[in-house]
Amino acid sequence: MFEAGISIFFGVHLIPFIKKLKFLLQKKLGENAYKGLFSLISLTGLFLIIFGYESNSNFLYSVNEKAYLYSKYIMFISFTLLIAANMPTYIKKVIKHPMSLGIAIWAVIHLMVNPDIYSVVLFGSFLIYSVISVLILELNNNSRSEEINPKIYFDILSVVLSILFTLLAFNFHEYVSGINLG
Repeated sequence: MFEAGISIFFGVHLIPFIKKLKFLLQKKLGENAYKGLFSLISLTGLFLIIFGYESNSNFLYSVNEKAYLYSKYIMFISFTLLIAANMPTYIKKVIKHPMSLGIAIWAVIHLMVNPDIYSVVLFGSFLIYSVISVLILELNNNSRSEEINPKIYFDILSVVLSILFTLLAFNFHEYVSGINLG
């Protein structure tokens, strides 16, 4: 189930990088149906990952204890980048590929504190995907398709929402992932 979820989730997320396939699907299905089907398949993959995930004690390397100390701050940066990537922010204007960078930061901090095989496959997949997405965008010279007209209040909103998400993530992580951070 876990492996199928990884394959489905990342398989559907690679479709936008194959322009001809993406445009063909959008043309056949329509824009809204394409987005709906993309979301449904992504959620199916995500649920299979969540329900198939099994943390175990087969560690591949030792846990980085220092990472726990700084994880709240690192996750705040990751959330800020992820949120700012979806709004017209100065962060998005200055930092190339903030979504991929946010995912990479999230994946690296999780790899540092989760050395079991399932975690390495899961978070390593996200890290590899974020690197591949940047490489493909850069190789296709498609890093910025539209000009960004940033507004400072969206940057402020990104930071405020990041604080909220960081607090929620650290207080409710156990209920979402089964892993207690306390």
